[in-house]
Amino acid sequence: MTTKTRRADGGVRALARGIEILSLFGSRGPDLSQSEIAEALALPLPTVHRLVTTLEGLGFLTRDPRSRRLRLGLEILKLLGPLIDGMQAPALAREHLRALAYETGETANLATLDGSEVVYLMGYTGERHLTAQTSVGLRLPAHCTALGKSLLAAVGDDVAARLVGPGPYPRRTPRTKVTWAQLQEDLDRVRREGFAASDEEFEIGLVSFAVPLASPDDRPPLAINVSLPSMRATDSEREVLVARLRETADAIAASLRFAA
Repeated sequence: MTTKTRRADGGVRALARGIEILSLFGSRGPDLSQSEIAEALALPLPTVHRLVTTLEGLGFLTRDPRSRRLRLGLEILKLLGPLIDGMQAPALAREHLRALAYETGETANLATLDGSEVVYLMGYTGERHLTAQTSVGLRLPAHCTALGKSLLAAVGDDVAARLVGPGPYPRRTPRTKVTWAQLQEDLDRVRREGFAASDEEFEIGLVSFAVPLASPDDRPPLAINVSLPSMRATDSEREVLVARLRETADAIAASLRFAA
């Protein structure tokens, strides 16, 4: 192997490890220490320090001056805009989603499915004082979220089972469904009723409803949701929110068909 080839191979490995580090901030949390990164990736601390220093210099990571913990940097945000704009659906959904959040006063989101996780593509926070907070790029487990169950139901049991596996799944609360049999029962219900619900399955005190968007088979599955505190999730409020979700989903789907 020539010196040039060795350098090229080393550069590819460094690039792969850098991407792995950035990916951790979607699955492990919004801020991480170098030691946590080293442990998660089974890398020597000096290697992590060198990679992190490079990512900081490029603006993809930033460090809290007090805690010294790392967060994603502003360069990441520059990539999100073109990514979302290129997907077309978020751009067409923007005004519909904003109207949903304004009219209900609750947080409304658009998301897609990536493996066993839900990835948030867009969100608007309602005007109520107590409301869920989300961010673009947020990743949450599909098995215990309304968005996740809505998306899994849309792709069918064969694909869903392959994505999430047989379980047991992480138990977020005492209400979390942790086996495929339990989850499949929920997915059947989603298909019958046309919407998904997560009733304190992801977090105690949080309720969410979601419906899928009708989209062509060659496009990633999409769904929208509304999240609210459980104390506001009365039977009458549930009916209103699910009805508004369905209306919004139909409006977005119509925009997609018109733009196709």
